[in-house]
Amino acid sequence: MDFVKTKEILKTIKELKKDSKKTILKTLDLAENIEITSKEFYEKEAKKNNGNELESFFLFLKKEEEMHLEKIRELQEMLKSKKELKKIKFSNNIGKKIINTKIGKEEMTVLLYALWREKQAQEFYEKAGKKTIGIIKEFFEELTKFEKEHVLLLEEYVESMGNVKELIMG
Repeated sequence: MDFVKTKEILKTIKELKKDSKKTILKTLDLAENIEITSKEFYEKEAKKNNGNELESFFLFLKKEEEMHLEKIRELQEMLKSKKELKKIKFSNNIGKKIINTKIGKEEMTVLLYALWREKQAQEFYEKAGKKTIGIIKEFFEELTKFEKEHVLLLEEYVESMGNVKELIMG
C-alpha cells in the first residue's frame, strides 16, 4: 500500500461535510490508509535497525499507528452500523526516551521522511477536525494530538544527533 498523496488528502478535505456520513467515511478510509502505510513503514524500518536504538523507536511508533488504526476502524464500524456514536478512548503510550547518538545519512533520511509523514498526518487530522462536529471532531482532534507528539519525538530525535549538520549539508 502506498502512502497517500497530498493531492488526495486535499481533495478529501475539500469534499468533507460535517453532516455527510459518506464524506466522513471517505475521510476515515483515507485515515485508515495513512495509518496502515505508516505502520508498515515503521515495521520495515524496525527490522532494518534490528538491535539498535532506532529499532525500539520505530517499534514504538508502529505500536502507536496500530492503535490509531484500531480506533479508526472502531469509528468506521459505528458509522456503518448506524449505532449511536460514542466517544472513542485512546491509550496514552510513553515514547521512548531518546539517547544522543550518531547515525548515518541513510538513517537520517529515514527519520526526516518519517517526520514529513507525521506532519502530513497531523495536518490532515487538524483539517478534518475543523470541518467536523461532535464526536467526529473530537476523534480527529485526538488523532491530531498523537501526530503532534510523534512530530515532537522525531524532531527531538533528529536534533539530538550530534552530526545533523554534517549529514544534511554534506
